[in-house]
Amino acid sequence: MRKIYIGLVISSLLFSCGSDDNIIIRGSYPAGAGGYLQFEMLNIAEKQFIDSVKLNKKGDFKFGFNLDHPELILVKNEQDQYINLLAFPGDEIRLDIPQSSFRKGYVVAGSEESVKIRALVQEVEQTKTRLDSILDALNEMENLESPEAETLITTYREIFNDQKRANVRFIIENISSLSSVYALYQRVAPDVYLFNDVKDLQYYKIVSDSVRVKYPGSTLAKSLVNDVEQRITEYNNIITINKLTQNSTVETGLIDLVIEDVNGDPQSLRALDGKVILLNFWASWNNESRTASRRLIGLYNEYHDKGFEIYSVAMENDRNTWRGAVDFEEFPWINVSELSYPNSYAATVYNVQSIPANYLIDREGNIVAKNIESNVLATWLDNLL
Repeated sequence: MRKIYIGLVISSLLFSCGSDDNIIIRGSYPAGAGGYLQFEMLNIAEKQFIDSVKLNKKGDFKFGFNLDHPELILVKNEQDQYINLLAFPGDEIRLDIPQSSFRKGYVVAGSEESVKIRALVQEVEQTKTRLDSILDALNEMENLESPEAETLITTYREIFNDQKRANVRFIIENISSLSSVYALYQRVAPDVYLFNDVKDLQYYKIVSDSVRVKYPGSTLAKSLVNDVEQRITEYNNIITINKLTQNSTVETGLIDLVIEDVNGDPQSLRALDGKVILLNFWASWNNESRTASRRLIGLYNEYHDKGFEIYSVAMENDRNTWRGAVDFEEFPWINVSELSYPNSYAATVYNVQSIPANYLIDREGNIVAKNIESNVLATWLDNLL
């Protein structure tokens, strides 16, 4: 990453700018009076510290620095809350934060791209609030298969899809704008991106093709191009592997998986030959898949002694988080994870496009059903066991 040349701090009480600075950010944050604001540059993969500035007794601040190309700048308070600004060389940006929490809104002027990002942030924050309220209501329900729960789940999906459609419209209308890069990576939860399906690669590609031409020197644009190239490579690898495994499945039957469980012991799927198996794909961070797995506990306890087993593959990259979720939910079956999310061999060879997902495998190793609901699974087990 190229070096950012930072303006010298010439006032320990208020100002951080030099006469040669080509970007000025000034404003007010009364709730942070006497404290500090930190400035960082963000690309797709990482953040880079620029400098910090101390606010005066009224909460006013002024900060200056140099950039050769437009970049995404993060303004961070002492509570690790962020405001995103898209700064261009020559910008004089005014940023006013009237309350203590950055999440409750701010006013920005002097930067058209930063104003666009503010609109994106506000809309997604409203969507997050609505989605969180639905999740809270679902967590309080004892019967997640009730009509009321199904209505909430349907509403959740509709709100999520509405927000995604809004971001698609924004991207199309601002295809040559760096703010469209920001729109691509917005989330409604820490691990839930709006654009996370394989088919969404088209949006990443068209934005990448546009901004790489208009802003070839921007670190943000370069990192998007690199990310898209990696996504395309991974997609092509998946296609190749799927073709290979489709051929091998005809010859050898069920594709074996040998993955470590929560204790670090390898567990083989093929070692369960002779049992009826539910190959289950889920993640601790995905509420829908977590709920679907929770619904299987009663069926597992009822049919396990008759020859039913669940081989549950978690899409994770942190062992402690995954193990904590398994312990909390008290999942009694075989729990394994490659700890390599989003790169999963198991999900690739079984062509898992989204979670929750599952495959029902009979005693002879044949896949007899896919993505079967828990309320139908009992009927299958009665016939297979």
